[in-house]
This record gives sequence, structure tokens and C-alpha cells, in this order.
Amino acid sequence: MKLGLLGEVLGHSLSPVIHEKLFQKLGISSTYELIEIPKDTLQKDLPALLASYDGLNVTIPYKVEVIPFLDELSKEAETIGAVNTIARKNGKLLGFNTDYTGFARTLSRIGCDVKGKKAVVLGHGGASRAIIQCLFDKGAGEIHVISRHPEKVGKDFLSFAEKRKVLIQGYDSLSAGRDNYLLVNSTPVGMYPKTGVSPISETMAASFAKVVDIIYNPAETKLLHDATGDASNGMYMLVMQAMAAEEIWMERDIPEEIVMEIVEEMTE
Repeated sequence: MKLGLLGEVLGHSLSPVIHEKLFQKLGISSTYELIEIPKDTLQKDLPALLASYDGLNVTIPYKVEVIPFLDELSKEAETIGAVNTIARKNGKLLGFNTDYTGFARTLSRIGCDVKGKKAVVLGHGGASRAIIQCLFDKGAGEIHVISRHPEKVGKDFLSFAEKRKVLIQGYDSLSAGRDNYLLVNSTPVGMYPKTGVSPISETMAASFAKVVDIIYNPAETKLLHDATGDASNGMYMLVMQAMAAEEIWMERDIPEEIVMEIVEEMTE
């Protein structure tokens, strides 16, 4: 299969390494390329690009822009309004969102059942929609999105949040209450090279039973260091969304032991 990652700037991407590790472990012949396209040529270049690949991952800033070029969307991609995986099946281009799947599997990994409980998401950037949709679908009792500038949140995100009964608040609304269950950091605070800082206080981090930081470099952010409950960094989610894409493309399940080998190797 001829596969790749579509984006504007991709020099930092770990995706080729993750997918190539999988190809080696399964003994299959596939390629995975980085495809950088500037915004001003995307509309012109995309049809030919889609015709020349068996499957694509899509990253910022094109997760919405690719949708008009697709024939069908999965339920998750349609409800989130963003696509990060494209597959060619029976002559049709299908769009999926495996960020959703990666986050859902991360919750399962740390034994996190949000049904009827309070979940707090820090930030409202590219990954937050899939996270919010997943929490909503799993029946979270409350979903709070915390922003440094809640008054500047765009109308599109506000509409998305309102339909899912999400409360958008500032950091001053956070409290270390007993009802704190899940905290998800979807901001870059604490990411390499600006390590050693956390978006919230140590006391606040320790008040949550479960903590997910989607940052994967460093493996343990200050937020995760301060957490006292079950926690996961972003490497598991990154690998899981990649494996979910491969399962779509290959139409087969990937054994959990292979997934965990890749997570460990990538963490090292």
C-alpha cells in the first residue's frame, strides 16, 4: 500500500517511524510518506493526490478542508467535523477520525469510565474536538473546557460545544473539588523544549482521579509528575490513532502486544 501524511509543515512528525515499525513487525510491504502542501495550492493539488494514494492521514491545518473531496464520512468524523484518516474502499474515498479512537483507547488503558462524572479539558485546539466528542458519547456528566481567553473562543467552536452541553470557562473557575474525575491537557504547556511547567497547580493536578496529557515529549510532563491518580501521556494516544488508521486501511485488527511494543519503542 502507498500511504502518507498530508499537512502543511511536517518536519517534526513521528508518524513515518510509527508506521514503518508496524510494517516491519507485520512483515508487510507498504510505504508511508510525508506530503507537505502549502495552503494556496491545496485545492488544486488534492484531487490528484487522493487518486495516487491508497490511504492518507491528515493533520493541521487540513482536517476540515479535505472533507468536500470525500464521498462518505464515518459517524465520528461527521459529528466532530474533522477528518484525520482517508481510505479508498470500492472506488470511494471515506473519511474517519482516529484521534477519537486513540483517545477512547487511552481512557480504557487507564481504567477511566467518565459516565456521569466530571471531565475537564484544558485548551480548545486541534485535538480537543475529538476528545470532547468522545467524552460526550461516553456519557460524561459534565464537560468543562478551560481556556485562557474564553471570551475569544470562535463561533464555530462555541456552536460545537453548545450542542454537547460543554461549559467554556477560564482557569479561575478551576477548583480542587471532590467531584474532579478526569483532566485532559490538550495545550502545549509543558512540551519540549519548555519543560518543567504545568498549566495548573500541583494541588489541582492531584485532585483528579485520572489525568491524560496528550503531550508525548517529554514522556513525563510536570502535570503528569504532579498527578496522583492513574495517568497517561500522549504517546499511547499517538500510536493508537496511527494503529486505528492502519486497521482501517488493512481491514484487520492489530494485536495488542505489537501495539504495546511500538509504544515502548517510541517512548524510549
